[in-house]
Amino acid sequence: MTRKSEWDLLKQVLPITPRILLYGIPGTGKTYQANSLGLKENQESYAITLSADSTASELMGHYIATEDGGFEWIDGIGVMAWKTGGRLVINEIDKAGIDVMTFLHALLDDPKFAKFTLPNKDKEVVRPAENFQVVATMNGEPEDLPEALADRFPVQFHIREVHPEALSSLPKKLASVYLDQTESSGFSMRKWIALQQLLDNGIDEVDAVRVIFKEDSYAINEAFGISNE
Repeated sequence: MTRKSEWDLLKQVLPITPRILLYGIPGTGKTYQANSLGLKENQESYAITLSADSTASELMGHYIATEDGGFEWIDGIGVMAWKTGGRLVINEIDKAGIDVMTFLHALLDDPKFAKFTLPNKDKEVVRPAENFQVVATMNGEPEDLPEALADRFPVQFHIREVHPEALSSLPKKLASVYLDQTESSGFSMRKWIALQQLLDNGIDEVDAVRVIFKEDSYAINEAFGISNE
């Protein structure tokens, strides 16, 4: 029996699993697939990329000033996903600070029991609608996450290879070199797409490889059969 790839398994479980973590080297298509693969009919995808400067208000919501001098509450992206039963894609979840982490614990509670009181004037109580789902991505390892947060993602996929759709977008020659080089170097797919864009616009192979891969250009040139002299 042929062993299924992580991508094939992900395609199977995404439509029925409320919490999924994708981790592994960058540039393999984790974010793109998290936003598009296996969405239910009319289900929207909401994406946020976390950094050390991210705040809980980006997920929860906050007040903004209005033209008449008042204030209006705006739901954050996490609450919007809750209310609509959407898919919340959290990129670089391992970058979450304490402020964000605290709200994530509430956001990722068991949907049967989860609820949150928003700090707006109505003290609105919100709950996750049916089909609400979270797909998180990171370039590190699950062990990099605090235990309480990692535990909220019982389904985890170690993505070691680029998604086949992304690979098929490259010309055969480029795809072949990518596969040979990536096993040892872990080059992001983004670099290869950028290389193809340069080549498509008439940039010489040697120059294009040098621009994209810099100190690694020697090995890439050899793979292409280009002289390094």
